[in-house]
Amino acid sequence: MLDFRNSLRHLHIELILHNCRPTVTVSRSSKIVARLRRWLGEINCHDMLNRDNPLVAIASGQFALSIMQVMFMFYYVKIYLNIFHVPQVWFNIAQTLFMFWNAINDPLFGYMQDKPGSWLNSRTRVIRSFAPFLVISFVFMWVPWSEGSALEGMHLILSLFLYDAFFSAIGVAWGALFADSTKEPRLRVAAMKYSQIAILASVNIIAITEKLSHSLDRLLVFQTITVVVALVALYCFMIAGSLRPSLPFSAEKGSLLADVDDFTTPARGKEMTSMWDATKEILLERDFMAIIGSNFIHTARSVSHMNFASIATELLIPQTILPKGSIRLSLFYGVLTLGPQILLILNERLINKCGAYRILMTTYAISFFSGLTFFFASDPYFIMIFMVIDSITVHSAAPLFNIIISDFIDDDAKRHSRKSGLSSLVFSLNALVVKPAQSIAPVVVVYILNAYGYQNYVDTKQSTADLAYET
Repeated sequence: MLDFRNSLRHLHIELILHNCRPTVTVSRSSKIVARLRRWLGEINCHDMLNRDNPLVAIASGQFALSIMQVMFMFYYVKIYLNIFHVPQVWFNIAQTLFMFWNAINDPLFGYMQDKPGSWLNSRTRVIRSFAPFLVISFVFMWVPWSEGSALEGMHLILSLFLYDAFFSAIGVAWGALFADSTKEPRLRVAAMKYSQIAILASVNIIAITEKLSHSLDRLLVFQTITVVVALVALYCFMIAGSLRPSLPFSAEKGSLLADVDDFTTPARGKEMTSMWDATKEILLERDFMAIIGSNFIHTARSVSHMNFASIATELLIPQTILPKGSIRLSLFYGVLTLGPQILLILNERLINKCGAYRILMTTYAISFFSGLTFFFASDPYFIMIFMVIDSITVHSAAPLFNIIISDFIDDDAKRHSRKSGLSSLVFSLNALVVKPAQSIAPVVVVYILNAYGYQNYVDTKQSTADLAYET
């Protein structure tokens, strides 16, 4: 929220400069105004101060989703295994069930939110309605039932199912809101920039939590932080849900697939047929298959980067260069994680000029050639440079898929003469294919590592020549 307050303050300064028009310092004031407008994506200041501005809703929703998801991904495994002491059998069962539920619930909510005549057609109403349930399920996750017992395993399963269900419902609605409310290419790129600023602000919660809870030694403090995070997220969701409906029809009466201009709700059989026909039309599009195929590979790479960056650094970079616990190591990880987002924020004009597709293809080309050079690398500094380049090309490309998918939604609506794009359905079908990569990638990477003796390294802390860089 601090970023948005600063943005509003800068915009207020711009209004003063514009209205006062000093005679002596006009040139200097104009330069300041121009720089502020470029930094803020050249968004009208009156629109930015208005809650109906889609950028405010998109960024607020992104911040709320991100701050909870960051805590969830970073802590839930450690909490349930090391503090709640879930039996390993129950943990494996929970992960298996969660993998399937995580894949199917997105298409389910996508169908429900694009179903003709449903109140779920309103993206903002979905966010407002499900936000309280999401934050409650988030807090519920961190309150133990019976440590070390099968009951705690049931707690884990129920927590994962409830949290992911409500998170997916709001996540699909947020993705659809992104596409529906940013029809102009420049506005769409600006929305991506503000989303990245929101993510950049949200990741600080990990450092705050680690400091205040002493790395989970103070469980009560950690639980208090989760309650505060839930309340902040709820407030941001209410801001996101206050945007005017993004669809052309009223939330309760509108129909995305209706063939008539009135607000009558189609018969159930026709409704199901229309949704099924629309799903087939989308899946048969070559462009859509190319998008989700590349997004699957990209997600697998991104998950591998996030989960195994510390392992790769430990194995490939000698301790003499990046000692454990050193500032140099922290800075290196900071460049890997924050560098791509900062790069995207600062290059909004380049994305507007070249387009998200060309930028994405450029990152693929850079990744390919840097990957080829890696096979001939032996110097640890060269490996560090490769890791930075590859991390930037991978993580900076992720937000571009929101723009590319949104563009596809617009093209699909024109191609099939739809009154509105099927945003929820398209984003959910994308998630159906992409989300399994989050589970498959770690399994594949661990299998490859173990083939080169990684498990022996974990047990003995002695690496083989095939596994690690040797000084």
